[in-house]
Amino acid sequence: MKKLSLRTRVLTGVAVAVVGAGTFGAMSANASSPAATTVQAAHQPAKHLPSTVKAWSAAWSGSDPAALGKLFTANGTYTDQAIGATMTGPKQIAGWKARTDATMDNVRVTVKDAWSEGGHHITIRGVYSGHIKGAPKPFAVPSVTLLDTDGRRITSNQDFYNLADVLAQSGLPADWTPSAG
Repeated sequence: MKKLSLRTRVLTGVAVAVVGAGTFGAMSANASSPAATTVQAAHQPAKHLPSTVKAWSAAWSGSDPAALGKLFTANGTYTDQAIGATMTGPKQIAGWKARTDATMDNVRVTVKDAWSEGGHHITIRGVYSGHIKGAPKPFAVPSVTLLDTDGRRITSNQDFYNLADVLAQSGLPADWTPSAG
């Protein structure tokens, strides 16, 4: 299998998110892009997800922030691309999960599918959902996550989703920000 560059993984992941905006359709078997063909060939059905993906999804959907932090190396990074925030190390990453849980109810990451490049580069297509405290409605938006690992733990996590869709589905104004405290 051809190894995809980070740039190709990002572009492919963003393309998957755009194609699936709102609802996820399967990638066309006649995809003309070499990257799409490679990704499709490396696709992992949901029942055969890498253990790292299962643990990551369970940690995000669970109630123990430390469970997410424990999945990362000492200098691992977690970047939420939608809001431009990066946390480094298990303690900061667990803190990020704790802050997320403090501002949202029912936070979930539902993995639709994932593909792996030798276990060290994993791309996840899923749905990020929850209910922002005080918002009129819950949200559920398409997401793409890129994980890099050292074979055991996550060294880099990049999440991509549309923040404007989160706010619109939640019934909040586009310039809404969480209250301090």
